[in-house]
Amino acid sequence: MVIVLPGDVIPDAAQSVKDIKQGPSVLLSPGTTPDQTENVSLVAIRPGALGHVVNTHKDRKRKSNETASTQGWWVECDAHRYVSSTDDLVIGQVTARGAESYTVSLFSAHAATLPVLAFEGATRRNRPNLEIGALVYARIVHAEPWTEPELSCVDAVTNKAEAMGELKYDPETCATMVWPVSLALAHALNRRQHTLLSKVAKHFAFEAAVGANGLVWTKTSFPQHTIALGLILRAADKARHHISSMDVDRETSPDQEARTLHTRLGLLGDLSADEIARLIPHE
Repeated sequence: MVIVLPGDVIPDAAQSVKDIKQGPSVLLSPGTTPDQTENVSLVAIRPGALGHVVNTHKDRKRKSNETASTQGWWVECDAHRYVSSTDDLVIGQVTARGAESYTVSLFSAHAATLPVLAFEGATRRNRPNLEIGALVYARIVHAEPWTEPELSCVDAVTNKAEAMGELKYDPETCATMVWPVSLALAHALNRRQHTLLSKVAKHFAFEAAVGANGLVWTKTSFPQHTIALGLILRAADKARHHISSMDVDRETSPDQEARTLHTRLGLLGDLSADEIARLIPHE
């Protein structure tokens, strides 16, 4: 495992700029041009564990069956302050209404803007009417340093809501809660290989939305199930600090270390089935 500090250079990150997929906490080195095809390097802007994955895919620009590879780099850090990043899924609360957009709090340093037409099927005459205080699950489409983040409740590929939009509930038939968790656990829960929520679903039915800004929205049929989810998330946050048994083996070869690190980071806060069962009240 490689630990980096702010300002550390990651040399030879890829053969060209277009082959790099930048993740959180890394930037292109100063002076790098968009068409650069050699000596492409990155700079870490936060301290943490350096992650690297290689995604091999068919090159669509060529008629032959040649493949191309994308180098994914990121830094996994235990940050306590959320910084908006493009394509992050976040949970926000409407704090102001305007003619063309809503102001949404991400419970971080800056508020975000949600256009009234950034919903599936929204038109000038037919658009959602969100009240102040409403919760929304949205995707960050623009996160520039010099302006407020912009949100959208439409998937960029399918143009469908894909579970995004207002987080509605009926207080007479269900119980909902927004649980604060660490940013590291929130990112881990959004990884496909994380099994915590799927294990809980074997005990009772619930709905959940995980925001990269460190919030988890849950909806259950009974209050005791909501309380159980809160206890499980708190236990998972504590468990993520005790991962020595999941560290990269010293005998792991360099070509396997990145894959092992990626798996280990994806399992942060994952509890066993027995641990989950002990936290769920028996009826």
